[in-house]
Amino acid sequence: MIENRQKTARMLGWAGIIPFAALAVTGVVGAPEPVQHLLVGYAVAILAFLNGSLWAGALQRNADAPAPLITSNLLLLAALPALLMPLSAATGWLALLFGLHLLADWRWVLSGHPGWYRRMRLMLSSLAIGLLLVAAMGGTANG
Repeated sequence: MIENRQKTARMLGWAGIIPFAALAVTGVVGAPEPVQHLLVGYAVAILAFLNGSLWAGALQRNADAPAPLITSNLLLLAALPALLMPLSAATGWLALLFGLHLLADWRWVLSGHPGWYRRMRLMLSSLAIGLLLVAAMGGTANG
């Protein structure tokens, strides 16, 4: 049962990178603005989803202060303006927020997870950040 969950988590995690790659392509080729906004919205939604890990971690560990809960809310509130920004600014901003989330998650949550999950999260978050930066550079060049 655990192996099945692991396999599903890996499959969903890696599949979740596909829209980030599409976002990078939209930045490079200058895709229509509605497509860009849809993919920026996806990145904001994924950040919100990942913030749930801060809540789960904080609620499972009595030793932590409310910092993970507050951080998760602040990160999401900080991400919302990306929905109104031009692509290059939005993706650059989101790359920074994904990096801050990874630091917070590593500090408060990931230490309690198995090694395979920590490695996967590091790889996926790093890849998402890199693709967001590619989109930012492409958006700057195209617009």
